[in-house]
Amino acid sequence: MLLNRFINLFRSTCGPLLLLTLSLGFMAGNSWALSIQDSKHLLLRAGFGAKPSLLQQLESLNRSQAINHLLNAKSQFTKVPSCVSDQIPTRKQRKAYSSAEKKAAQQANRQCRRLLKAWYLEQLINSDAVLANQMALLWHNHFTSSLKKVKSPQLMYRQHLKITEHALGDFSRLLMTMVKDPAMLIYLDNVNNTKAKPNENLGRELLELFSLGEGNYREADIVSASKALTGLGIDPLTFQSLVRKKRHDSSVKQIFGGIEIRSVDDLVAAILAQRQTANYIVKVIWLHFISREDPAKITQLAKSFGRDWDIKALLQKILNSQQFWGDRGQMFKSPLELVVGSAQLFQGLNIPARRMLGLMKQMGQDLFNPPNVKGWPKGENWLDENKLVIRLSLSNQLARAINSNMAVMGALYCKGNNITALSALPLPLHSKSNSANGNAMASSCQQKLANIVTATSWQLK
Repeated sequence: MLLNRFINLFRSTCGPLLLLTLSLGFMAGNSWALSIQDSKHLLLRAGFGAKPSLLQQLESLNRSQAINHLLNAKSQFTKVPSCVSDQIPTRKQRKAYSSAEKKAAQQANRQCRRLLKAWYLEQLINSDAVLANQMALLWHNHFTSSLKKVKSPQLMYRQHLKITEHALGDFSRLLMTMVKDPAMLIYLDNVNNTKAKPNENLGRELLELFSLGEGNYREADIVSASKALTGLGIDPLTFQSLVRKKRHDSSVKQIFGGIEIRSVDDLVAAILAQRQTANYIVKVIWLHFISREDPAKITQLAKSFGRDWDIKALLQKILNSQQFWGDRGQMFKSPLELVVGSAQLFQGLNIPARRMLGLMKQMGQDLFNPPNVKGWPKGENWLDENKLVIRLSLSNQLARAINSNMAVMGALYCKGNNITALSALPLPLHSKSNSANGNAMASSCQQKLANIVTATSWQLK
């Protein structure tokens, strides 16, 4: 089968190359300027690929300096679609719509969703704040909500701004913000969670997916958490979160074996007081950047993280770790990383945003629409035979674009060692051309580029 052949090809061709890469990685020290292999690895994991402008920014920095440079880069957003700032119609207003008005509102809503997705994709492609963008995507996939369920692009945009604001900040504030976020309250049905009729969706996912992880709580804890969340809903006029006292169960609840809670704030404080919360969140972030879990290192990092909840400081330690620098070419790119990275690297690749979004959706990643509360797949779970066909089709499109317009698409990579920055693993050896003709050299580089984007390693980071 095609998928099995791809996996076997990856293992057989990338294994020996990986050993060479690991050796090169361990030889490099933190006090020396990054090699192009180091820069490439950092940008593949902390960004979306070895974007030329970023390679240039990192070329004189050592590992720690390069990590700090990426951590401190600021996102600069272009003008957002005006529709995401439009006033959200109230239920009363929607009920008063005529059939024509209702149809027009639905069409405008669908168009605004498309514009929001295209705008976000444009930010990801054009922004040099790649690490901040990676962390925002991590949190989008951790604190899941979807346009399909929430329906309001305005609320999803507001949630996106909150995630962006806290992506590298204080996790305790991020957790509290997400628990009270209106899009989240709709997505996990907490708008229907009342003292008279409890709904456990948010309480369950808060413990299982957002903070503690499966197996680190009891069913009784879900009941107590859900009761603490009763009455937390949305103001029908402002669409901001609020607690309706008449719907809230204000009795004393016990959670985690004896901690007393009454409110949402009490609940979040009790969760943050659990040692497993820091361990779980460190593991989530670790596995976003490193392919293999290291329980001892994760436990060590969690001790300090659980005291200050400083995401940036934690990420700095993870990216400076020996485990990160020794883990090359062992993770599959997500569809977004594949598409955004290709667009960043080959800036002459003028694929319309709608086409790129469509390719990502076909490969299993629809922006602002994860498939379920567990989020998008990870690792090899990105691959099945149908999605692999789309991935290979994109690679073939890249190769054709390079062949048809080499001057725009690939000329940059024929200079110096730039071509070695494209592949996650070292390039296979090529025989030297006997021709001194410039056109022959350009043709050779063109063929190498086409080989790179269609090779197994193009799918890896």
